[in-house]
Amino acid sequence: MMRLVTVLSLALYYLSTPGVQRVSARSVSLLFENDGDWENLDNRTSALLFYDPETLDDAFQVCQGFDETLFNSENLSDIWNKLSYLKYQGIFDEHTKFWVASESNDGGSVLAPFTSMSSALNVNADDSQKLPFICSNSAPLTSQVNTDFPSLPKTNVTSNEIVFTGVRDHLTFRFMGVPYASPPTASLRFRYPEPWKGTYVNATGFQSACLQFGSFANNDAGLNPWGVSENCLFLNIYTSYLPSSPSKATPLRPVLFWIHGGGNLNGMGSDETFDGGPLVSRGDVVLVTINYRLNIFGFLGLNTSDSAIPGNFAMADKIAALHWVQEHIADFGGDPEKVTIFGQSAGGWSIVDLLKSPKASGLFHAAISQSGGSGTFTTAEAVYEMVEPYLTPLCDLKQQTGIELLQCLQALPAEALLNITNFAGSWSTVLDGVYALDSAVNQMALGPDAVNSVPFMLGFMPEEGQSLLGSTISPNTTNFEQSLLNTLGSTLAQDVLQSGLWTINKDFDVYNATIIAYTDWFLTCPAENMIAAASKSTAFPAMYIYSMQHAYGLSFYDPFDLCTFPVGDPQPYYRCHSGDLYEVFGTYHIFSQPLRIPADISYTDLVQDIWTAFARTGDPNPDLADLAARGPAYQSTLRLLQDTKWVWPKYDEVSMQIASLEYPELMTIRGLPDDLNGRCAVITAGS
Repeated sequence: MMRLVTVLSLALYYLSTPGVQRVSARSVSLLFENDGDWENLDNRTSALLFYDPETLDDAFQVCQGFDETLFNSENLSDIWNKLSYLKYQGIFDEHTKFWVASESNDGGSVLAPFTSMSSALNVNADDSQKLPFICSNSAPLTSQVNTDFPSLPKTNVTSNEIVFTGVRDHLTFRFMGVPYASPPTASLRFRYPEPWKGTYVNATGFQSACLQFGSFANNDAGLNPWGVSENCLFLNIYTSYLPSSPSKATPLRPVLFWIHGGGNLNGMGSDETFDGGPLVSRGDVVLVTINYRLNIFGFLGLNTSDSAIPGNFAMADKIAALHWVQEHIADFGGDPEKVTIFGQSAGGWSIVDLLKSPKASGLFHAAISQSGGSGTFTTAEAVYEMVEPYLTPLCDLKQQTGIELLQCLQALPAEALLNITNFAGSWSTVLDGVYALDSAVNQMALGPDAVNSVPFMLGFMPEEGQSLLGSTISPNTTNFEQSLLNTLGSTLAQDVLQSGLWTINKDFDVYNATIIAYTDWFLTCPAENMIAAASKSTAFPAMYIYSMQHAYGLSFYDPFDLCTFPVGDPQPYYRCHSGDLYEVFGTYHIFSQPLRIPADISYTDLVQDIWTAFARTGDPNPDLADLAARGPAYQSTLRLLQDTKWVWPKYDEVSMQIASLEYPELMTIRGLPDDLNGRCAVITAGS
């Protein structure tokens, strides 16, 4: 007997992806049209598209197995642009049909030609024919940090005989707390990471961050209800597409691999600032975020005769996570041949490290450093000098061999080692000749054979130092010399004063001048020296440099409340360090941040479209035809690029063109911040 249902007239064309073996129950995409309006994300329809054809009865049963129903055609307009984009990609053609439910759910049958949704005709359909089908997705939006993730609908992925159970929310499939290496505890403390062994991973919730002090450790700001532990080498995956097999797979998605900041002292990949839902649903990418060992646990390197404690365990962790991605990410819909590493602040330092490290060769294909300067480095001798007063009472550094010292350190309570970070100075990558060879400037000056030569994008926030300085100086300060002494030290402070390049006037007061000088010293000028060296040697096939003119200060990281502006009142404000994170990840809603002006949405859309274009092609210029095919949600970016005819050029030492990112004042300008005006020459000479 013919059963009456709704059928959308389209044609399914499966593209095969050779050479990648992956296993999943069914190929499925989560469809959600993300226009960037974070205040209304939970008001828009979400759906599940199953590619593998089934009869009507089986389609009903599959939907029920996911605790869903067949998608009601009354809501077809909410996902139509997503289907159209799949057709644009060549995955569907005009003859494909989908099983969906009728508007009244009474068994009516509707034939809806793809080219004209409004001219759908009622027809009878043979319910025994096998068609791809669309189910509802009633899973809630992740809208707060302490979400009860294990209560969300479950989904399984099998990869290399390991079963991963994750969850589904309104925007993505999420696999959280995935171990990418064995716990670095006991005999594995201060050792390079070793592979994790097991056959099942419960990835339905975040796991502990790495040992640290600060707000993440104490959950002071409500950011880390999962605690801290030495057992912390976990990663998180966000994807909107799960494939089944190579013969029935749509194209794999580009992978964005995020490395968090925190000064090498704190932070975590499960910080919900980096939640992948908005970025993945808009950019059609896969996002991976990671934990890595911090402070003494990740950066202790001692120059012993037997090299028992070589250091760079944090970098080895990041590289181990990249190896995990190469081995498994295809099963989560990601393309292992299109991995872009990106990070901010100390995460940007990590990007520079990985670009230089021979151990990371071939593991990524593009890189983005956000406010990462030129990275940091030290020597084992300097580390020894820093920690010797604190370690000697615990383990005699001078009387033990390297192996004996290692065994002593491994036997100590973790808290005893962590306490040293309260007294020791900063932690940096150790120049060990294995993971790290030289400074970024020196190594990039040698050309493409000396680095992992991939397209490289990097940039700045104009007033990074405001939030980095915290309460070190007051906005009401009037003593420029004392402010510089407090932030730069005596020698460089005098150089800055004597140069006359930071002149105080009614528009550039002591507080502003100190912020800019500190920004130049800590991040901007080191990055500019690195850019100059890489540009001269053509170390990378393409470099793209930006300066962000629009920012939204993090709600929990905004000293003196000056890194944003009031709702509806775009008065001058500081574009602070970390003021780009909400834009890149679109996670305003998780922290209940208000829409200040409509341009906040358009700018966020623009940034995400640029970042994901770079992940797709190694070129940050979005493809206009691709934007048009995606529908109205991408019109603000499309119109801006069409109206301005703006193109972001590659950086070279002659033209020195960089992108000035703002909406709608999108421009290119000549020269790096504080380079042409001579300030960086003063900073570099005095550093």
